[in-house]
Amino acid sequence: MKKLIITCEILILFFFTARIAAVGGIIKETRASMTNSEVAAEFPAMATTSPRVRDVFEDRLSEERKLLSSLQKREKQLDMREKLIESGEKRLALLKKEIVEKIEKLRTMEEELTTVIETYKAECNGKYKELAKVYESTPPARAGSMLEKLDNKTAAGIIMNMKSKKAGAVWGHIPPEKAVAITKEITAQVDDRL
Repeated sequence: MKKLIITCEILILFFFTARIAAVGGIIKETRASMTNSEVAAEFPAMATTSPRVRDVFEDRLSEERKLLSSLQKREKQLDMREKLIESGEKRLALLKKEIVEKIEKLRTMEEELTTVIETYKAECNGKYKELAKVYESTPPARAGSMLEKLDNKTAAGIIMNMKSKKAGAVWGHIPPEKAVAITKEITAQVDDRL
């Protein structure tokens, strides 16, 4: 049993050595220079087995060539994918730059608009203060009838800028429905300021 295992190991070792030598072209040179009796003396296991007849059309490196070909195809695919990723990264960098620039532009516009809105509010508030002075000097009955005819926002702006005693006197001359609507507008304006 031990001899059989050793013989199998020698055969396996021989076939691996023969395969490596065949790839390197060493066997061709060795076979050409050795006679059959020398081969039998050198490799006794080969003498007992019949030599394998090689097919003329068999390519010994066909598997290696197929593997090389598939590796080259895969390499090309990976190169293409890498180029796509690089171009995508460049495009994303450009988009990011554009977005940052637009955000900065929007911030600048927001600051400008805030300034314009504050200026507008100050002007409107100034106009309401001037109108409030006029309504304060008008008799309460007449001021009440005039405020009744105005839209709620304007009436609320004028009343908010009047002195409280004068505004209280005018409230008595405004119909209750209109007074409620003006009050709602005043509270909405106060809520907007908060």
